[in-house]
Amino acid sequence: MASTMCVRMKLSDFIDTDIESDVMEMMDKTHTDLKTTIFLNLWYENDEVSATDLKNFLIRWEDKLHFRTKVTQNSKVPHGEFIFYDIVPKGCVDNKRYRFKYEYINNSKILDGLKQLYDCLKFITSDKPNKRQKRNDYED
Repeated sequence: MASTMCVRMKLSDFIDTDIESDVMEMMDKTHTDLKTTIFLNLWYENDEVSATDLKNFLIRWEDKLHFRTKVTQNSKVPHGEFIFYDIVPKGCVDNKRYRFKYEYINNSKILDGLKQLYDCLKFITSDKPNKRQKRNDYED
């Protein structure tokens, strides 16, 4: 079952850190294992990430980004956009347009949020057993 999910994360919390590769590998694992198309929405505040760091990040992960990726300079979500899974630092300006949200205190907890995303998508996209109808109104 192929589906598209929008996942939003703060780029400046994991770019050029020791968890960057783990974050991107987990996103790739979610995409390949669950056959889910992920629209990755990365954001950062104005001076948190330099243009060269951003360019190097995109070049470094170009082969792993099998999914559409959008990078913005602020945390605001445009009016017509809906976030399926929002992974944000605690105390961040609240976005009202999301289905699921994971807040973290420490940047290393981003991986826990991605694990919960994986479990959530696995549950949603897995086959469900057929339930037997309980009503018998139609029997003669």
